[in-house]
Amino acid sequence: MSSSYRFVMATEIIFGIGASQELASIIEEHGKNKALIISDKGVENAGLLLPIQDNLKERGIDWEVFDEIEQSSSVQSVDKGVEMIRNKGFDVIIAIGGGSSIDTGKAMGLVAANGGCCRDYAGSNKAKLPPLPVIALPTTAGTSAEVTDVAVIADREINARLGLRSPYVVPKVAIVDPLLTVSVPAHVTAATGVDALSHAIESYTNTATSVPMELTALEAIRLIGENLRSAVANGNNIKAREQMSMACVLIGLAYRNTRLGILHAITGPFCGYYDISHGVANAVLLPHVMRFNMLGNYEKFAKIARALGVSGENLNARQLALSSADAVQELLTDVGLPADFKSMELNRALLPEIAEKAMKSGNLAINPRQATKEDLQSICEKVF
Repeated sequence: MSSSYRFVMATEIIFGIGASQELASIIEEHGKNKALIISDKGVENAGLLLPIQDNLKERGIDWEVFDEIEQSSSVQSVDKGVEMIRNKGFDVIIAIGGGSSIDTGKAMGLVAANGGCCRDYAGSNKAKLPPLPVIALPTTAGTSAEVTDVAVIADREINARLGLRSPYVVPKVAIVDPLLTVSVPAHVTAATGVDALSHAIESYTNTATSVPMELTALEAIRLIGENLRSAVANGNNIKAREQMSMACVLIGLAYRNTRLGILHAITGPFCGYYDISHGVANAVLLPHVMRFNMLGNYEKFAKIARALGVSGENLNARQLALSSADAVQELLTDVGLPADFKSMELNRALLPEIAEKAMKSGNLAINPRQATKEDLQSICEKVF
């Protein structure tokens, strides 16, 4: 752990039941009046855009919808949206949906203000100018994209997920209304919830962490352990939805300041080569990564076990740490997520190339245990 640290909270967060109805007034507060709404067909079909649009209409704010968002947002979608912004003069972006929609909106805001195309900003701190303001309204409790400084965009031409990381990527405002998550199907609730858990665990255990990030990440782990099963079992359980949304915000504040670990180093190229959602890939690989990493800090993994409800009586630190991965595996089973990818008949011959690309991730440097290419490939092979 570093002797000094920086803790940044750059996004204004408005949290609570019904908070989405404050959208129009927030847009007016920022002196904007022409909005591009970024969303996807699923959000639109669920009727979540209608009250948002009515809210804007009541206050005389013009809007159009861009809903061409894939399961993993792409560079093509970003560039198409940027062209629309430039041609029609939108002055604010409203990104409503899961991580793909919000990351697309964040990338559009960056590229629209700085010129060029999406690929120009892959990497860290490539932008020189502040972005078009983005207001994020998450409809899932998973990615924490509403408060983070990275937009992850798929580049299918090179089988990779590009990370656009910059202080200018962070949304101006996050409106976190748990009611927007109620219509999310159980399987999506499960996948995004464990995705959030993976962010919390990696943020908590990596070597770039510090006291504020540890506290927020560990509390998020506890909230997920206590509420994800209930949110999956009954999507109308408002209390569980609210607690999951809060966990997601806490996680975002943590890993906004710490980065992650080898799990996300792996799943970047893994999802680039295989047609698997980011959340499911993180979920299936998470217990295996935990078992590999706990040698680097048994005490922290023991605390994860306790946060997930393991009593720990008569267990030493090593045994309790091992039980943390078992507790996650039980959670996956309970919420209906797969334990492996054996039924998908994925091409195992791609694993050396995936491991090679994973080794280039900056997340390796702060992972609690040093990892080689062979280690990463071995972790991947456990899910086949």
